[in-house]
Order: sequence, then structure tokens, then C-alpha cells
Amino acid sequence: MNAKPSLALTIAGSDPSGGAGIQEDLKVFTELGVHGLSVVSAITVQSSFGVRSSKAVDPALVSEQINCLLEDRPPGAAKTGLLTVEALPVIIEFLKKVSFPVVVDPIFESGSGLLLAFPQMIELYRKEVIPRAALITPNIPEVEALLDITIVDNRSLEGAARSLLDLGAKAVLIKGGHLKEDQVVDLYLTRTDARRFVKPRRGFREVHGTGCALSAAITAYLARGSSMADAVASAEAYIDRKLADLLYAGEGTPIINHLK
Repeated sequence: MNAKPSLALTIAGSDPSGGAGIQEDLKVFTELGVHGLSVVSAITVQSSFGVRSSKAVDPALVSEQINCLLEDRPPGAAKTGLLTVEALPVIIEFLKKVSFPVVVDPIFESGSGLLLAFPQMIELYRKEVIPRAALITPNIPEVEALLDITIVDNRSLEGAARSLLDLGAKAVLIKGGHLKEDQVVDLYLTRTDARRFVKPRRGFREVHGTGCALSAAITAYLARGSSMADAVASAEAYIDRKLADLLYAGEGTPIINHLK
């Protein structure tokens, strides 16, 4: 009998354009040699030009999807992406009962500016989700929303990351791409480790789905048995390679190319 593959689970929204969300996560999992499981938390209406609307999947159905998978063969690691305020209690219960690491990628706003989170939801992240995650991977606007602060440059990242650790986070990876500096700095911080991943800013303005791909790559490496620090470093290198070859699948924002 053939050896069973490593499993990784994504709980996220569906992106019909294929550049982010569930669809992007599964592509990353496959490319990194991991079999992907998926639970759909929201249905979005979007194209390469951005998100038009989003509708929550019934939380009871989200719960059924999760429980059905966990009754089979649990994954080695999981990630969350786009969640809804309706689904958050289900996700919190999921985080309470699982023993494998869960990467939380908080998504509060779409790249096209559609608001996807509200104060009640952000407060649940602070009090219930962040303390139970193995790693959180917020971008700059998400850090600002979680901490009610303004980040102006790369020098502010470590203080913000320490504040997230004070909320109960075990590990933090702040994605610095939204800052208007010549170098893009992603900061990884735990109570005992600090690493900066520094890259030159490329010529393009934005790429759809990079945050999803990064958190999915971390999850895939964790499912394969890497430590958290090694998973983050490997995922950062993976994303850096992928950003060198983008795909214009539609007429709008480019996406990561998984075709070669």
C-alpha cells in the first residue's frame, strides 16, 4: 500500500477568479506536495478587478464540514483565511479542540477595499482567536485594526508584533508590503526568536492572493513536519520565487503563477 500523503486544511472563502482564498490555498498545497482539505466559510463575487460582494456560509454547515473531515484523518496543520462573524464561534470551538497547529491569516478588507470585518469580529479575534493560533499572519492594515494603532515605517513593526504577543499570540508574522518603503520587511517574532525577511520592492503595484499563498505555504510546510520558524522561512523563500513570475489570468490584477 502506498504511503498516505501529508494533509493540510484550509478554512476560507471561495474566490471564483482562482487567485486567492480556497482556490489559491489548494494550488499551493499541491505544489508543495501536500494533499489539501477545504472548508468553505464564505462565497465571494469577484474577478481580477476585485471583490464585489461576499455572503457567509451558514455556520452550521461550516461546522459540519469541519467535523466531517476531523472524523476521517485529521490534517497535520490547518489555516484560516476569510471568516465571517457568523462563522467565528465555530472556528473558536475548532481551535479549542484540535492539537495540530493552525495558522490564522486575518482578512478584514479585500484588496479592492470591500470591508469584510466589523468591530465585533475584530474583538473576537483579539480575545478568542489570536491566543489559540499557532501563528497569526496579519498585514499592516490588519495589525492597525487589531491594535488600534498607526504603523508608519518598518521601525514600528517589532513594537506592534510584541503587542500581538501580549494579546496571547504564540508567534507573529507581520507582512510589511503595505508600507511605502524601498524595502519590504516581513517580521517574524516569538518570545524567543526574531527574524526579518527583507526584499527589494518590485515594480508592480500589487498581486492578488499573496497573503493567502504565504499562509498556505507555511501551513503546507508545517503539515510536512517543519518547525514553525523553518516553515515561515521556507514559505517566505517560496513566495519570493513565485513573485518573480506572475500570471495575468484576467484583465486586472495579476496572480501567482502555478502553471509552471
